[in-house]
Amino acid sequence: MELSEIAQLALSKITGMTTNANLRHFWVYVLCGMGIAVVAHRVGGDDRKFRSVFFNKQVWGSRSALIDYSILLLNPILLVFVLDWLLRTLWQLVPVVADAIRALGVDLQSEGGSIWVAVALTVSLYVVNDFMRWWLHYLQHKVPVLWEFHKIHHSAEQLNFATAERHHPFDAVFFSLGTVTAAAIVNGVFVGLFGEHLTVYQLGGANVIFFASNLIGGVLRHSPAWVSYGPRLEKWLISPAMHQIHHSSDPKHWDKNMGGGLAIWDRLGGTLYVPNGREELNFGIGEETKDYRSLYGIYIEPVLKAARIYTRN
Repeated sequence: MELSEIAQLALSKITGMTTNANLRHFWVYVLCGMGIAVVAHRVGGDDRKFRSVFFNKQVWGSRSALIDYSILLLNPILLVFVLDWLLRTLWQLVPVVADAIRALGVDLQSEGGSIWVAVALTVSLYVVNDFMRWWLHYLQHKVPVLWEFHKIHHSAEQLNFATAERHHPFDAVFFSLGTVTAAAIVNGVFVGLFGEHLTVYQLGGANVIFFASNLIGGVLRHSPAWVSYGPRLEKWLISPAMHQIHHSSDPKHWDKNMGGGLAIWDRLGGTLYVPNGREELNFGIGEETKDYRSLYGIYIEPVLKAARIYTRN
């Protein structure tokens, strides 16, 4: 790989904000999120100036933020070969699952071009992905070895848009392994039932439901703007405020609101926390946060700590 290609890869998460609707910081989501944040700030009766909250130097210029930016550039380089291989390998499950379905003797291929099949596939991919995001996230918090790597995400002391990409490479691979496998199985089931010619409704290359969920403030999940949907709606949807609570260093907020878009998985799993109003939050993982204020701490410390857990067992 040439140096120019490596540089392009390093900037992919940044340049992707103009072209990739599968990124939470896609420009359309950012613009909608900013508009929502302004409205929420004024409607919520917050007497602080919006600029002093959202454009605070600590949010965008702190050591925590600089670590976020570094990870944003480094991880695509570190993961390009692994994730490319993983995607190609796991996607081979599609024909395997499809053949297994066909072996059962079910043939609905005449329905393959139906609008209802396209809707069902679109909804199924979103719902299964959303459940997997919750379940994998649950495991990241509850399995000690996985938590050592997931701590990186929670070690952020300030939340900004780049914090969404603050993950240890192992954490990213684990998460991709689960979500890509689930997507391949869903596609395989539909191909087996309805044939190869299937449509997934998309906008900008993203599942239309994922696109819509991000229009209502998905980018604000990692931001200083408190945006709540209200207790009734938050029984069903994860608001930006609910995800910020998930990052809180307060013990009463630990392991809460692990969902991506839908709140039903947290409700079923007993991990839902719906705020009754604005809560003042501090972020990080307490005293241990100091271990992750350098790139050495971000990339090497989790490996050492996980190894110690493994050897003890």
